[in-house]
Amino acid sequence: MNSNFLEYLGKFSEFTNEYNREIYFANQDRNDIQPPIEPEIGRFLTLLIKLTGARKVLELGCGVANSTIWLAQELKNCGGTVCTVDNHPRTWNEAIVNIEKAGVKDQVRMIHANAEDAVRQLLDEGETFDLIFQDCGKYVYNVIYEDVYSLLKKGGLIAADDTMFCVCENVRQNLGRHMDAYNQKIFADQRFFSSMIPIGHGMTLSYKK
Repeated sequence: MNSNFLEYLGKFSEFTNEYNREIYFANQDRNDIQPPIEPEIGRFLTLLIKLTGARKVLELGCGVANSTIWLAQELKNCGGTVCTVDNHPRTWNEAIVNIEKAGVKDQVRMIHANAEDAVRQLLDEGETFDLIFQDCGKYVYNVIYEDVYSLLKKGGLIAADDTMFCVCENVRQNLGRHMDAYNQKIFADQRFFSSMIPIGHGMTLSYKK
């Protein structure tokens, strides 16, 4: 996207939680973590919850909890909860602090584990979710594909982030390859109806029939 496009988009991307704003700008220049999601993606996730009436959300990959707070803030407003999963030893502690400071602790269940183990744990617990936001390690999308399908309720939605990596400049080729493989797989899967939107580094939305 060109700078004019991003500047214009930014005018309409206000934060719904003021602590979210602090986290986003405080972590912009760090090179030891994955970049936090853009506010336009946070607003889009908020809109998905509003549109779908989701009350149970699963987030795979929370980083310092920027996206978690976007989800939890809307779920706080409507009486829902988000289960977030991450395995990073250091940013996990930052996420705990950020969620508490943002005032959404009661809406969040945190699982400190890799995504592969966490989804199997949730399946064993008999959990299902209305909305799954997928933003963990990119190779993992395909590894946990069937487990994510099983965790999603019929009529539920997967929002998979960074799915246009293969056509984004300055993104490692292997990451793009993983994302392309995921897109090829889910668009061919007749159990879903999928569409892709050019927001952030791309997002693939998949509705479970």
